[in-house]
Amino acid sequence: MHPNRELGLRPELEEEVSGIATALVAAIALVGLSPAKAMAELHGRLKEILKRDDLSPGEIAYLRGKIEKWPPGYAEQWATGYAVGLAKGKAKSILAVLEVRRLPVSDGVRERVTTCADLARLDDWLHRARTAERAEDLFGDGQEVPGAAPERD
Repeated sequence: MHPNRELGLRPELEEEVSGIATALVAAIALVGLSPAKAMAELHGRLKEILKRDDLSPGEIAYLRGKIEKWPPGYAEQWATGYAVGLAKGKAKSILAVLEVRRLPVSDGVRERVTTCADLARLDDWLHRARTAERAEDLFGDGQEVPGAAPERD
């Protein structure tokens, strides 16, 4: 497997980064750009890409690894830790929104939120937490929540 794919680079981002690197190599060969200036330009462009809001933990790790010259394997470890930290923060935010809205949170809901590692799902739940009538409404998937009280008619 291509090393970029292990970190989850989207094809369009991989193409963009590759295009930047190719253009800089061409500038070295054709116009005599110094390798040091080319690396500085590459790092500057990668730092600009890092400012985007839609990057995955793997993409951030890949770009930071290139800029900071991380040793092999470190980017994967960093991405994993970063994703875990993001998930914990999002779960905490979801529970905080429910608390501020004074919605009771069962142990089952709390467990489902705090054990979820899917960042997109957590984003969806955070969005739903703003308007949910009950904490269980976050999930919207019809699955029973362990420890949740059954609805009364």
